[in-house]
Amino acid sequence: MKLSRKHGLTVIGHLLWCGVLTLSFNIFAAERVDLPKSMGALGDSMSAGALADFQRKNFKMPWTELRLLVKLVRFGATKDVRKMEARDLSWAGGYDEKQRVYSHSYRLSKMAGLDSQMPTANVAVSGDESKDIWDQTGRLNDWAESNLNQAYPDYVTLMIGPNDICAETASDMVKTRDYHANIAKSVDEILAQSPNTRILLNSVPNIERLREVAHDKKLHVGLTCEKMWKTLKLCPTLTTVDDPGEREKVGQQVIDYNNVLRDIAETRAQSHGDRIRVSRAAYGVDFTENDLSIDCFHPNEFGQEKLAQVSFEDSWWGERWAPIKIKLKEDAAKNAAIAKNKRCKRRVRGRGGRSRKKPGC
Repeated sequence: MKLSRKHGLTVIGHLLWCGVLTLSFNIFAAERVDLPKSMGALGDSMSAGALADFQRKNFKMPWTELRLLVKLVRFGATKDVRKMEARDLSWAGGYDEKQRVYSHSYRLSKMAGLDSQMPTANVAVSGDESKDIWDQTGRLNDWAESNLNQAYPDYVTLMIGPNDICAETASDMVKTRDYHANIAKSVDEILAQSPNTRILLNSVPNIERLREVAHDKKLHVGLTCEKMWKTLKLCPTLTTVDDPGEREKVGQQVIDYNNVLRDIAETRAQSHGDRIRVSRAAYGVDFTENDLSIDCFHPNEFGQEKLAQVSFEDSWWGERWAPIKIKLKEDAAKNAAIAKNKRCKRRVRGRGGRSRKKPGC
């Protein structure tokens, strides 16, 4: 049936109005997702903030060597891997007062108007594989029941996989089906036992990118990242395997793991709705040499901030962070100006007892 121009414009008008209503409803629905009051983080060394307080470019600096030596001594004395971590700089559960890393927990705490960190349990363990996520889930459950009087925190992040990749050869990597079973077990437990919990599954970063960026970078005279990797035998499949065919298998395994995370999120969303999402953004992070720690592998504070930024945008509250960040920076600038003004009012005594302004005032 042919519509008249007037009738056609009327129909188009109705359609546009319906579109506006639908868009408005979707925006309103998205904004109705309440901020979580608690958070948990599951994962490995990247979520634990391992070596995040070091920078590769400072490897040869005396103070860096001294700080690293202190950490190594503490680790050797206690065998506690946490002595090598900077959990306040974790992209997920950290809380950095210096605002170097705006972690998920930090952002949500500030968005809620809190002066301190919301109840957060970062149970990530350096060196853990996907098979260890079940034990971490148990510890998170114990913490939530003791501190929150509920099965799990309101919001849980999960990122695991690099250690599943780490092996002597590509054929020794954790099989995709096993990775799937390990992740699905914990996800199903949390969704079933804690009906208000939301889970964000985060993709495994593109480890090949880290290798490409860092392998030929210098740490010290005559020492490159690649030489250090080979000396320490640091995760051969990621750092020292050179065969092109093997390297292709390693890269494909990371992709396969990320496809598993997507499939788990999509299938669980069919029965649990928008309580589980997957962020594939971490895989696309364009790490540079300045984002890496002194082992040329773990992300430092700059790398952690990149992980936090891209993944939080895929959360339920991503769009609400920008104005908060602007206000925090404005407040920091005001406080810095006030502190400088107070400092500059106190004049210093020079030679002959004459007062003069402090340097920089």
